[in-house]
Amino acid sequence: MTKKTLGYVELEWTCPNCGNKNPGLKKTCVTCGSPQPQSAQFELGQQRELISDAQKAASAAKGADIYCPYCNTRNPSGAQACVQCGGDLKDALKRESGRVLNGAPAQALAPVTCTACGTVNPPGSLLCKSCGAQLGAASPAVPPSGPPPAAKGNSTFRPWMALPIIGVLLLCCVVVGFLFFRTSAVIGVVTGSQWQRTIAIEAQREVNHEDWKDQLPAHAKVQACTQKYRSRQDNPAPGAKEVCSTQLVDQGNGSAKVEETCYYEIYADSCTYTALEWQNVDQAQASGTDLQPYWPQFNLSNGQREGDRNESYTVDFSTKDGASTFTTQDGALYSQLEPGTQWTLTINALGGVVEVSPP
Repeated sequence: MTKKTLGYVELEWTCPNCGNKNPGLKKTCVTCGSPQPQSAQFELGQQRELISDAQKAASAAKGADIYCPYCNTRNPSGAQACVQCGGDLKDALKRESGRVLNGAPAQALAPVTCTACGTVNPPGSLLCKSCGAQLGAASPAVPPSGPPPAAKGNSTFRPWMALPIIGVLLLCCVVVGFLFFRTSAVIGVVTGSQWQRTIAIEAQREVNHEDWKDQLPAHAKVQACTQKYRSRQDNPAPGAKEVCSTQLVDQGNGSAKVEETCYYEIYADSCTYTALEWQNVDQAQASGTDLQPYWPQFNLSNGQREGDRNESYTVDFSTKDGASTFTTQDGALYSQLEPGTQWTLTINALGGVVEVSPP
């Protein structure tokens, strides 16, 4: 996927001294003058417009601010000495950055009405221009339509909640393994047998299919084609549909980068068609209860051919625990299982015979 930066929006931070919400790029509280402490977090505010001021945009693009280890003053990224005390910032820690912020991307806001005095303030205002009241809790003059977007990150699911489910699945695997892989041996006597052999007879018939136009077989009869989604890729292509989404990424300096991620959906012709294919139209079958199975005789009509051959042999045994049945496709083994002979049967936990061998 391709990414590009559309611009930057200013965040805000709450002064722990007086509770005022301040523009993110301001390093000191606009109300009480207190510097922003390192513990104060940047948050999304009402202001979601892209920063248009060139100087502010350049500051936002620099990256995470640095806090002076001596006086705790915020310094811009790349500063070598503290702007307040002149302290060396070589080993100073940068603010955390790269956090994706929940909320709508940059957009133009409606004017904000002050709940204290009723004055209508410009979009993005933090303080009322008439009475100075904080507008953080004010309602927009034009309320948004439709239900509010679902909050992200509030899911009650926690990874540990999956542990009981994983435990049950593991227990099921153990039980299944016990039932199917635990075996016992018992002596059985052959009491009866039966066999069946079949040969499929095939002829060509028209069959309906659907596939991409560039992958149709050579002799396909195309019925209709429609454009359908086929794949996605990072680079543009003729006829591709660009799909983009935006997210706000905390820069660690009081701003968030509006990052657009795009990919391209590729559409192509998907066609329904008919083609001649060999299909089973009949079968020849032979069966018996002796130990000399044979393949059935058959005649092919014009346009027909022989298809798959299948064989199945079933042998009944009597054991000290009761009757058991063994089914195989091994004709050579079947021919040895004469009535009255004894064999060692390997039986699984469900009572099924999985192997027959000489005693």
